[in-house]
This record gives sequence, C-alpha cells and structure tokens, in this order.
Amino acid sequence: MKNLYLFFLFFINFYCGYSQSLYPGDTIGTPYEINFDTGYYYINIDTNSSNLWQIGVPQKVFFNSSYTFPKAIVTDTLNNYPINNSSFFDLYIGNFITPYLFYPYDIFFDFWHKFDTDTLKDGCYITVSWDKGLTWTNIINDTIYGQYFGGTTPGYWNTYLYSLSDTLYNGEYGFSGKSNGWVHTSFAWLVFPVKLDFPPDTMILRFNFISDSINNNKEGWMIDRIRMFSIDLGGGIHNLLSDNNIATIYPNPFNNYTEISLNKIYENVKVEVFDIHGKSQKQFEYYNCKKIKFNRCYLNNGLYLLKITLNNEKNISKKVIVVN
Repeated sequence: MKNLYLFFLFFINFYCGYSQSLYPGDTIGTPYEINFDTGYYYINIDTNSSNLWQIGVPQKVFFNSSYTFPKAIVTDTLNNYPINNSSFFDLYIGNFITPYLFYPYDIFFDFWHKFDTDTLKDGCYITVSWDKGLTWTNIINDTIYGQYFGGTTPGYWNTYLYSLSDTLYNGEYGFSGKSNGWVHTSFAWLVFPVKLDFPPDTMILRFNFISDSINNNKEGWMIDRIRMFSIDLGGGIHNLLSDNNIATIYPNPFNNYTEISLNKIYENVKVEVFDIHGKSQKQFEYYNCKKIKFNRCYLNNGLYLLKITLNNEKNISKKVIVVN
C-alpha cells in the first residue's frame, strides 16, 4: 500500500482524560466490526504448528469469557502459553469500507482485549506492513509513515496503547503484565491510505505474541470486537466540527467545479492546491467573498489538499477529490 503524502497535515488539538476518551466508532462513522461470532473476514492466522492463536470460547481463569459472547481470538482457549513461543495473526485491511482505490479519510482501529504475561518480558505488540508483508514495523515506531501515525495524547488518536517505555524481552514495545480487566485500545493513521488494483495491494496489521524461556504460568492475550473505520476528522481548527462551521466544500468529489462556502465574508481569501506529493499545483486569491467557485482547470483525477488562508491569519486544510 502507498500513502498519499499530504504536505499540510494538521492535528486536531482535542484532548480529554482516559476516563472520557472518545472513540470515532462510538460517535461518528460506521465501523466494520469483527467479533469472531458472526464471521471474521480479513483475519489470517499463522498456520505454523507452534502458533497459539485460536478462535473459540475462552475457558481459563482470567480469560473466562469473551467481550462479545461467546467467541474471541485467544492464545489458546484452554491452556497457559508455553515458553519460547512466537505467534501471530494478520488483519488484512482490504476493502472493508469502500470498493474504491482509497479509504476516503483518516483510518482508525480499536479493539477490546485482556493480557496476562510476565511484565516487560513476555508480551504482545502490533506491527504494520506497507509492502504486502515483506517488512514489518511496530506501529508506534513506524519509520515509513510514522509522521502520520496518531499522537499518544488521549482523545481521538491512540488510547490505552503501549509506549516507548514498555519494552519486551526481544526489544519490541508492547503490552505486558496483567490488564485490569478488559482494555479498550484505539490507534489511527491520519492520512489517506491507498489501495492498488494492479497488482492487488493492502495494508496489513499483525498481532504478535512472544514468550521467553521462563515459564510463569500466565494466560497470554485475548482479543475481541476489532473495529475498523475510515472517517474525516477535519483539520486545521481546534475543534472537531469548527472547520466545517467555517468552510464547506460541495460537491466533493467533483468533476468540473465545486463551491467553497465560508461562514462569513472575508476581505482576503487565498487558496493553494497541493497534490499527493505535497507539491503546489496552483494558487488563487479572492477578495470580499463568502462563496468561491473553484474550477478544476488542468488538475488530473485524484486527491488534493486545499490550503485556505482567511485574512492572512487563519489556515484551514480541506481534502478534495477530482473525478471525471
């Protein structure tokens, strides 16, 4: 999978405490949900004989029931994990939201899980591949597209995720110890992930479990209700809805032209268009206007970012799609 390089990418400064964390799948957008009871498309479990991951009814002491009854995916539904183990399953992102060539907005994931391991030794972590599984990178240390990975501040980005201080015995960052019941973890890439038709391509997440040579009679990792959603959180303004209050674009996607509607008349409006590589394509300047008719001119089909500057002091970023 390739990511579209957006030169102007703005983070929303929307913060809240862990106890009040908001999850986009709870509030806006329609998530695709994998609960392991009604089907689990996009899940691929490693076929190695030592792999522990099983989909079934958990029957352990701590892992005594799933989050969405009756099934979950567990490192063995009956037994504690053995020593010297490395197990994984993959989540193929595929076309869960749209059959088109891109996920239209920022892409989010969340899931509910329990873990029970030897603290900072055995544990669990998530890696991502952008090249069909040839290479893998811990999601919080994504050296390829890390600048687009959601920040660690609670809110709409990463909540209840491990940090750079949570190092496992193999040097990876991950979950370890014993969770306080079910944990609701979320994370995001604030970018347009793009799927390719020829050859088929996809973003892959890998859920890894590892154990060292010391047996601690722990239960491992249990995961349920994985959700994926692609939604637009806006950008450039310090509130989730405020950029839509100031500027809206309709229609979007558009063919020949679209209209930029502002919340009031501005003395000076500058619009600069950036392509997927962050290269400026054209600039316009308008005076004493509230509505702007934006013509595609020579723009090819694709995704673009509009940087809108109001009265030389307020910047807004808007994503637009040009089609035939």
